[in-house]
Amino acid sequence: MKIPYHKKFCLIEMEDYANYLFVAINWERMTNMPHEWGFEPIRYTGAEYINSACKLFCLDDSYNEANRYNFQLLFNNPRAWDDLHKINKRNSDRLLMFSRGVKKLKANKLSNKELIKWIDLAQAGQASVHVPRLAMWLLETPENIITNYLHNYLDEIYKEIKKINIPPQEALRILTTPTRESNWIKEKKELSKIAKEKNITRKQKMLKRHTKKYEWLEYGLQGKILSLIDFEDALQKIKHKNYEKKIKRENEDLVRQRQEVERLYKIGKTHKKIFQIARDSLFVRLYSKDAQFFSYYAMENIFREFSKRTGLTLEQVRFLAPGDFYKALVGGKKFNIITEERQTYSLTMSDEGKTNYWTGNAAKKIIKKIKMAKGKTAAVSEEKLKGQTAYGGSAKGRVKIINTMAEMAKMHNGNILVSRMTNPSIVPAMKKAVAIITDMGGITCHAAIVARELAVPCIIGTKVATEVLRDGDLVEVDADKGVVRKIK
Repeated sequence: MKIPYHKKFCLIEMEDYANYLFVAINWERMTNMPHEWGFEPIRYTGAEYINSACKLFCLDDSYNEANRYNFQLLFNNPRAWDDLHKINKRNSDRLLMFSRGVKKLKANKLSNKELIKWIDLAQAGQASVHVPRLAMWLLETPENIITNYLHNYLDEIYKEIKKINIPPQEALRILTTPTRESNWIKEKKELSKIAKEKNITRKQKMLKRHTKKYEWLEYGLQGKILSLIDFEDALQKIKHKNYEKKIKRENEDLVRQRQEVERLYKIGKTHKKIFQIARDSLFVRLYSKDAQFFSYYAMENIFREFSKRTGLTLEQVRFLAPGDFYKALVGGKKFNIITEERQTYSLTMSDEGKTNYWTGNAAKKIIKKIKMAKGKTAAVSEEKLKGQTAYGGSAKGRVKIINTMAEMAKMHNGNILVSRMTNPSIVPAMKKAVAIITDMGGITCHAAIVARELAVPCIIGTKVATEVLRDGDLVEVDADKGVVRKIK
């Protein structure tokens, strides 16, 4: 692969944990797969791994061109976005069905070639749900192109009409919040039904079935499998035993609010459609991620069996490239050393559906030649931060900076969680937060989605919250206005 060192690259995201299993095939297929759906792909997608943390980047010109093209589709061909969301939903359903089948397998009874077949199918399924959602992800990471455009559109109307009683921040939240139910909502509804059961024996049986059905919800890439105790604890905390009615009422209210905002802001057909695409993208993003994480959960026994047969640890297995599984299990090639090197320091670069891999000094030599374009910097204030409302409300509490699973131990009920960009592995900490603040992310980001599910005030896209705030700072969050203030 001839890397265009004379051109600049764009840093898109920094992950506090990622592995080859999650990134390699998806980042590779992002360089050619979008063409199949009428979207523009990106070129020279890179991933730099440092002690299992990961920086994702791509060619800057390509990033800008893909975003320009895909953004214009919102106006010129919105049906392409509708079709993309349908593809993502359909592929997610297929991956869920596939993964349920995997759960029934007895991994130790499979031959080596059968084991490889299931791994290859799982990786292809992962790419089929991950890559379709990356078009919107790129528009929102790191620059929040859609979020900023829609907010500015509403803000201009608000200033022009003047007599609107719903401010742009709140209007944006109302117009982009989906009403379709996530797995989180379904789980809560089912748990609320269990809470109403008065017969102790029946209640316990129902809870055991519930645990088996939803134990994967916080698994993420390699996370926690929830236990009966976790669900017993959640059962004790249920505030609404008629949760189903509550959700129905909230959705009805949301639809009415949406219609009112559309009327007050005199939103035309074109922008109604764009807001609908944003809502669909939010729903499909969460749904497809759930399909991915359920698949990782279902595949764990397959990977554990692979680990036994090859002498690799489970974490080393996660740092195998797609073609390595066959080489290790059938070809007998040893990957113990190289997978450790990949975790410590490595680089992958993909273009036009092909990927090259480097570790150690070879990777460092290439990184030194790569020039990164400078990102936009936000004005820093020590006393006041501004961002975008993901979920309204207000809260006061002590800051805890949480970016990784290891940092979750310092999180307590009533704290305000501050993160560069939240991820599924820190959801348990998010559940304890009275408010959530992030540096990065737009209306379709993980923090925005989870905050809506938890009904917790959330401000996203502050750019500098983790730089300005420190553990223990007392802050006041006004998510309705998108403002965070330090309290001295």
